[in-house]
Amino acid sequence: MKNLSLLIAILVITLLSACSSTATVAVEKKALISDHYLMMGLLHRPMTQDQKMMLAFAEQRESYQTSYFVNAVSIKGPKNDEQVTPMITRPQNSYSRLIAQDFNSVQISGPD
Repeated sequence: MKNLSLLIAILVITLLSACSSTATVAVEKKALISDHYLMMGLLHRPMTQDQKMMLAFAEQRESYQTSYFVNAVSIKGPKNDEQVTPMITRPQNSYSRLIAQDFNSVQISGPD
């Protein structure tokens, strides 16, 4: 009986001392000052396999589309006969240019 209680005591002491001496690892996150730094951090991130697969699928689907297959909705302007002012191009800012260079960004386009 004494041996069993001594064995259990030694086992408990060993386990407690082993757990307390294990080094703890703390991950320190990099503080991002603004959205600009977050965007710059995400700009050159590696492309995942899912994104590569989706881009390959989109390219393959684009190559099989013909002029008879239309999967877009035509949006028309006002129905009156007066001349509509020409479309003004949107101003380009630095964020738009950076996002245009990012291969992970989503490109939304309508029919030509």
